[in-house]
Amino acid sequence: MSIFFDSSGFVGHLSTQWLGQDFRYYEQIESTNRFVKELKADSVEHGTVVLADNQTQGRGQYQREWETVPGQNLTFSMVFKPQEIMGIHALTLACALCIVEMVDHLEFNAPVSIKWPNDVMFDGKKMAGLLTENVFIGNKLERLILGIGININQGKFSSNLRNPATSLRLESGKRYSRERLLNELLRRIEFKYHLWSRRQPILYRQINRKIKGYGHWVKLKVDGKLQEDRYKLLGINENGELLLLNKEGGIESFSYEQIRIVTN
Repeated sequence: MSIFFDSSGFVGHLSTQWLGQDFRYYEQIESTNRFVKELKADSVEHGTVVLADNQTQGRGQYQREWETVPGQNLTFSMVFKPQEIMGIHALTLACALCIVEMVDHLEFNAPVSIKWPNDVMFDGKKMAGLLTENVFIGNKLERLILGIGININQGKFSSNLRNPATSLRLESGKRYSRERLLNELLRRIEFKYHLWSRRQPILYRQINRKIKGYGHWVKLKVDGKLQEDRYKLLGINENGELLLLNKEGGIESFSYEQIRIVTN
């Protein structure tokens, strides 16, 4: 099996209406998110997807390096041009949900969940991460860039990673067609974007059911400090804020920058 992504075969089978119809493949670039950020406004459109087989400076949240073996995984960025900026993190979580649903569809006998704020976990191990960045012209949002890294066929990860990682191949012993998986994922994301842009309540219910800790009493880390009290995790609202019930019965909302959830 070739280590290079079959871009022509992928485009030939793409089943979306707009997402990925402008598809750009690179064997190697520093970072797909950075590449898309530097494109001129008139050279990128709503639904553009940029994929690289090797990102030499791929990164996750808080500038953390994303470890990936060239030609084994899916590392790409999508461009969205929404009408408004409200609820951007809900869109990130909707894309995380699409990854969860894609993996669930492969029928593993292990839980797949969204770890707040932007990771996908397979039985407690990190399988995917998302990074959302915005480009403004003045005070107007010009484009939203959503970068995704999914561990597909990688067979080994460093032991010194901050969190244990895994891949579809490690969990099943099988190799997967990255082209087929990306086609399915973009189809799911296009549909979820439709729900998100219309603020459909069903989307938030679907996301909430997959957030690790949903419906349970959890602890919080605020600015890196573990809080003494426990909160019941109620899920997100349409702005993508996390809603938590405190011990006095009041509901508090938090943005994703503020907190981390501790479920054990």
